[in-house]
Amino acid sequence: MSGLRKILSNKLYLGIGLVILLFIVMGAVSISSLELLQGNARVVNYVGIVRGATQKLVKEELMGHPDDALIKRLDGIVDELLTGEGENDLVKLDDEAYLKNMSKVKESWTLLKIDIANVRSGQGQQELYDASQEYFELVNDTVFSAEEYSEAQVVYINWIMVVINGAFVVVLVIGVVFAVRSMAIRRRADALGVLAYVDTLTEINNRASCERLIGEWIKDPPQEDVWAFMFDMNDLKLTNDFLGHQGGDQVIKAFANILSEVAQPYGFLGRYGGDEFLALFIDCSDDIAKKFLDEIHEKVDSYNEVRSNKLEQISYAGGFAHGNLATKDIDDIIHEADNQMYLDKRKIKKAKLSAE
Repeated sequence: MSGLRKILSNKLYLGIGLVILLFIVMGAVSISSLELLQGNARVVNYVGIVRGATQKLVKEELMGHPDDALIKRLDGIVDELLTGEGENDLVKLDDEAYLKNMSKVKESWTLLKIDIANVRSGQGQQELYDASQEYFELVNDTVFSAEEYSEAQVVYINWIMVVINGAFVVVLVIGVVFAVRSMAIRRRADALGVLAYVDTLTEINNRASCERLIGEWIKDPPQEDVWAFMFDMNDLKLTNDFLGHQGGDQVIKAFANILSEVAQPYGFLGRYGGDEFLALFIDCSDDIAKKFLDEIHEKVDSYNEVRSNKLEQISYAGGFAHGNLATKDIDDIIHEADNQMYLDKRKIKKAKLSAE
């Protein structure tokens, strides 16, 4: 009898040891997977920022408004996206298609700066415009390759998690106590796939989530009209300069919370870039659009009223456009909304200068 007890005891200890080992492995994989997915999502976001910011830069240059600060910032981001070394905490994606595209982006960016210099000297506006269109498509391809790599990593991580869970379930036959641990770990594993599409700062949809919805609508367009709203925050650089990035992040989070609260009954909202937000609604109307924008304006005013420091207040520009995807591309609708937003931004800047 004592020999049987010893055997049973040894099997129990072996089972507990295997459970502990699997639990440790699961925790390590979860932490490393979380860091990997967050890093991948950040790269996708910043490639999107390069795309949007470059289009903004070209518009400014064609309008005769040089922006050397933005050129310098884009220089840093493009280099960091290719090497993983820089001030934005970006990782280098170990993907051949992505790196090949990024190398082309860097070469194209160098040529684009030459076209910008030519425009500043009074020539080559059409060449700059044509080059920017090609550059936009190239960066667009790079976004998709980064997303595909990120999604492949999610599949790979999920596959690893499934294998570990399988082994974990086998060991769970030793006792019911291990079943509770298994359920908690599975929930954690399921959450990892979602993290790739959630913005870590604002906890709303990130750039990858925006692009995913756009891709779905390209493949299967809704029959109703689609409305796109673009929002861009003003004077955020001043807030970052004087209050630090924590102060700037706080303003971004506050604006994201307001947008999320107001947009929730109407449709999709995502963080489209560093300080840009995109809302996409189906079957909207002029009245609903006006109500949506008015609610945002009211909540922003209420937020600003209790903050005497203007650097802590929210300032933004917005624009919208709509159309039916049977006759109009979703990218064109978003681009039109973006143009309207920049018109609003210029009005705000002009009004501010007049007030001064």
